[in-house]
Amino acid sequence: MVERGGDTATLTPDKGLDSRYFSEAVRWENDVIRTVKRSRRVAWIVAGFSALLAGLAMACLALLLPLKSFEPYVIEVDKTTGFMEIKRPLAEGDLTQSEAITRMNVVRYVKARETYDPASVQDNFDLAQLLSTGDAQRDLLNLYGPSSPTNPVNRFGRQTRVLPTIKSIQIPNNKTAIVRFSTQRIGQDTGPEEHWVALMHFRYSREPRTNEWRFDNPLGFQIQDYRRDQESVPASEQGH
Repeated sequence: MVERGGDTATLTPDKGLDSRYFSEAVRWENDVIRTVKRSRRVAWIVAGFSALLAGLAMACLALLLPLKSFEPYVIEVDKTTGFMEIKRPLAEGDLTQSEAITRMNVVRYVKARETYDPASVQDNFDLAQLLSTGDAQRDLLNLYGPSSPTNPVNRFGRQTRVLPTIKSIQIPNNKTAIVRFSTQRIGQDTGPEEHWVALMHFRYSREPRTNEWRFDNPLGFQIQDYRRDQESVPASEQGH
């Protein structure tokens, strides 16, 4: 404040102005301190949240590592036909009904139909007929017709056996099966090993059946049609 007395002027401090200045300075300093503390608190929260996410990520990775596995397999090539099959180890756990039971029934049918043994020809025919329906059943009856030249009894007599060996089974869908197998004639009419591929369609029938029928085929498995083709010509026939 300026005070005039005569020809001179003197300055006297304004106490109100000084107090306001200092209070504003203190308020500004407190605001700065609060801002710094707030920023530090936010930084710690962000750092803690990031650490938590990192910990969760590491825990998930540790849980997923045991699930990573390597599945070895062997590829087998048939020297005669050139057919390649991937052999995998048996996986842990139960096989599904469609895979295990269907494979068993398909093998059961092919062996019954393709085996010729004079001692069990009637049993094999009865089983193949039990598991056949439609075209497959008609073809089977024609094959074993008494006067049919394709009847194994007429072709091989009682001194020869024909034994099949199943090589691979594929079930591409729930109604189709592809089987690769070989047959070997043993006995009086011994011949070279022959290689075949059979395509068949199947179903599980719910039609009413007798108890005796159900005892041998409880799930009603039936082959609807059956076709086999030779994969290789025996060496004895290639020179003709």
